[in-house]
Amino acid sequence: MTDASSQPAGGQDVLAADRRSAHLLAENLHCTLGDRAVLRDVSLTVSHGERVGLIGENGRGKSTLLRVLAGDLAPQHGQVVRAVTGRVGFLPQQPEFAPDFTIEDVLERATAQFGELSARMRAAEERMSAEPGDLTAVLAEYGRLQEEFGRRGGWQLGARIGEVLDVFGLAGFDRARRVHSLSGGERARLALAALVLDEPAGLLLDEPTNHLDDRAVDWLVRWLAAYEGPCLIASHDRVLLDAAVTAIVDLDGPRGLTVRYGGGYRDYLDERAAARERWWQRYHQWSKELAAARRRVDRARTSGRVFSGRADNDKLSYDAAGSGAERAVARTGRAAQLQLRRLLDEAVPRPPEPLDFAPPEGAEETVEVPKPADGVLLRATGLTVGEVLHRAELTLASGSRYVISGPNGAGKSTLLSVLAGERAPDAGAVERAPGLRIGYLPQDSDFGAERRGLLDAFAARRAVHAEDAAAELTRFGLFRPADFATPVNRLSVGQWRRLELALLFARRPHLLLLDEPTNHLSLLLVEQLLQAVERFTGPVVIVTHDRALREQHRDRLLQLSHGQLIRPA
Repeated sequence: MTDASSQPAGGQDVLAADRRSAHLLAENLHCTLGDRAVLRDVSLTVSHGERVGLIGENGRGKSTLLRVLAGDLAPQHGQVVRAVTGRVGFLPQQPEFAPDFTIEDVLERATAQFGELSARMRAAEERMSAEPGDLTAVLAEYGRLQEEFGRRGGWQLGARIGEVLDVFGLAGFDRARRVHSLSGGERARLALAALVLDEPAGLLLDEPTNHLDDRAVDWLVRWLAAYEGPCLIASHDRVLLDAAVTAIVDLDGPRGLTVRYGGGYRDYLDERAAARERWWQRYHQWSKELAAARRRVDRARTSGRVFSGRADNDKLSYDAAGSGAERAVARTGRAAQLQLRRLLDEAVPRPPEPLDFAPPEGAEETVEVPKPADGVLLRATGLTVGEVLHRAELTLASGSRYVISGPNGAGKSTLLSVLAGERAPDAGAVERAPGLRIGYLPQDSDFGAERRGLLDAFAARRAVHAEDAAAELTRFGLFRPADFATPVNRLSVGQWRRLELALLFARRPHLLLLDEPTNHLSLLLVEQLLQAVERFTGPVVIVTHDRALREQHRDRLLQLSHGQLIRPA
């Protein structure tokens, strides 16, 4: 946990601010890391009582923005204001602690305010015992200290510490244990526990649910709902965003702008859907006006050719009326050309089509699905791999849909790679229907060795011409044409994930194997992907830790336990 009470470059602390007017402010922030601009003219305000969800694709600057607001990083331009009456608590994704700190040290620092109050109460008690005479002033001070100690929950502090440690899975740990001996997930949970116990005046949370189980997430949602200070939460957790936030700030807003949406996550999705509909309406209206302008230009040109083609023997009959008609046609032609030029200058780009595994409407290509006699497209029997899979079995017919869960290291990714044919099992077999095309999305994408531009790399992997590859990428809407020449190894992790998706959709698969499909994607793209999966008519197997996705497919849930797939009780 990082204390963000220190003043950042370009920032100021307003320690005397009234709690009801407390807020966090970023104004026109510009921040570069190396040669890359991470934040461009970003502004936002988080007011007292607001819980604002900060969303955007990986690499868009969410963590950087939180670090700037916390004072850990100075922006090149812009201003930060922290108008709060106390500390602003910051939870980074990878919290750091002093090398020799124990769990007890972390807890003592988090609850230092209670230690200070206890020390002041003891001092007042000693003065009452040592000082003769009128004790009115000392008694009054002692009463104020006791009231403040009780109001902050000091009398229940021991029970509160026990509750928080239990919720975050740390209750059984020896408090004398060195923090550096904990795993990354345990350190993150300890930092979050310390932040909760500290109860700072403002909160900056970077992916706070990354290492939490469902019970801990539910507890955190309730705690945040009761929190009164300004709170900014960067998260991909749809359950947290849907249940806990009062507004959304999207760093991936339309036209690359930072946009704030009132309401929770569902309200954000509704507004983005409405904005997409308005975009289509503008595009259709623009297309209609463009076609009409072109027709007017063509008519004017045709009329102009009629006048210019007049024969010499017609000149005597060409009177003033005819001359006026020619001038009128010319004026009409110029007006039509001006309107056409204006429409072309103010072109409304065509919105990308919704992601879909089926060919676009009107396309010549078709997807011929294999139709084996028994209806089974894939059958895995007796799969054994090392210590993680032990005679695992799975049968996928045309309507099969499963979501597989299990702890880290259970073998979920290994299972999918074997089903996809990317890895051979130590024992067992996978039978696939002849002609079956499998769409496999691995958990992690690594294009670090790919030096070709995005378009060339996509075309090479698809074995198609660059023109066809450009048409596919444009139709998917996963990249802008301006990205096509960018070397793949210079793209962000989120863009690598988009490239994997583009290859997946272009394959027109009969069966989907998706390993953590929500990883590294903007939430809007996650929703579009899951809608495409819902429309997909073939078998689907999804490995995920995403709670919202698991709850959506609760009746199709399988658990990988002790190397085998079982239905949870």
